[in-house]
Amino acid sequence: MQLNVGENIKKYRREMDLTQEELADAFGLTVGAVSKWESGSTIPDIYTLADLADFFNVSMDVLLGYSISSKSVDDIVKNMQSLIKEGKFDEAISEAEKALIRYPANFKIINNAAQTYYVASALGENGEQRERTIELFELALKYLSQNTDPDESEFAIRMKIAELKSVDSPEEALEEFQRINYLGIADIHIAMVQMNHGQPQEALERYTKVLVNVLIRSLQLAGNMSIGLMQSGKKKNIKEAVELLDWCIAMFDGVSNGKVSYLTKMKVAMLMIRSMCYANLGDLENMRGSVDEAYAVALAFDKDPTNNIDGRIKFWHAGKDYKPALYDQLGQSAVEGIDSIFIQDDYDLPDEVLQKIELAKAYWDSIKPSGTPRA
Repeated sequence: MQLNVGENIKKYRREMDLTQEELADAFGLTVGAVSKWESGSTIPDIYTLADLADFFNVSMDVLLGYSISSKSVDDIVKNMQSLIKEGKFDEAISEAEKALIRYPANFKIINNAAQTYYVASALGENGEQRERTIELFELALKYLSQNTDPDESEFAIRMKIAELKSVDSPEEALEEFQRINYLGIADIHIAMVQMNHGQPQEALERYTKVLVNVLIRSLQLAGNMSIGLMQSGKKKNIKEAVELLDWCIAMFDGVSNGKVSYLTKMKVAMLMIRSMCYANLGDLENMRGSVDEAYAVALAFDKDPTNNIDGRIKFWHAGKDYKPALYDQLGQSAVEGIDSIFIQDDYDLPDEVLQKIELAKAYWDSIKPSGTPRA
């Protein structure tokens, strides 16, 4: 097909109310070069075409004059993805490079071409492919404003760039990871780079931070998800909540080194929520057992109360400077905090579930020490 690139350059230049000289100045070229483009005597090289398309805020297809019936971007992307799924990596890379020539300024094409190289490079030790993958992901960032896929983001792309750089350029990889380490999300990647490049102590300290984050997030997950399961009022879901809480409690016991810590108080909360579940299942024996165990753990905590965790769990390798900020709404005393667990204002549980929880509350009221406020 015949391209109309010269006519289109003239068209979009005039729409922006620019002279040939002004367009030439914008690109650091001579007026003669622009004049030759518009007359059709010459065609800009592929990189200049990409810059022109970006400058005029149009796609390469539009600038080049391709008809709307040309092979669509989505079809090309689907073809690349199909070839990857079939394990035809060389063919997929070939298709990616062809697409990049045709759509050098299209985010979807660039990003999917990068993904194609990313998968292929992960299966081998091809340094050139890794470099090309990094190059394409960095180019994709330039056109990120075109992105319409909620699963793609600057963070996701930069994470992949950092992972790729960790193989050959660990210092650059660490800089990339630290730049995007929101809420410690890249800590495990940073630790892996440190471990693989002669920094074992730094890696262990970083892994400790990951461990603390996993523990706290798991406790939050178990507590909140178990309440969500109880909200359904279904016995099947409530049994699942018991299993979830058992898993969380077992994980706590597995990392405990016998010292009281913030996790001790959290175990009290998990045990009391488990007692609520047993009450709803009609298992009064296990309900009382959970309350009794929670009381014993709470008494142990109150003998040496602390919201710290540093050095109070197994697998601790962090330095003295690392003191994670931990807090809860149970108060300083774990025994007194049990009463607050029975305040259901935040739980939004069905009335029939709340009525059965009263069984666990009544048992707690019958064994708690005098002087403890009634819930």
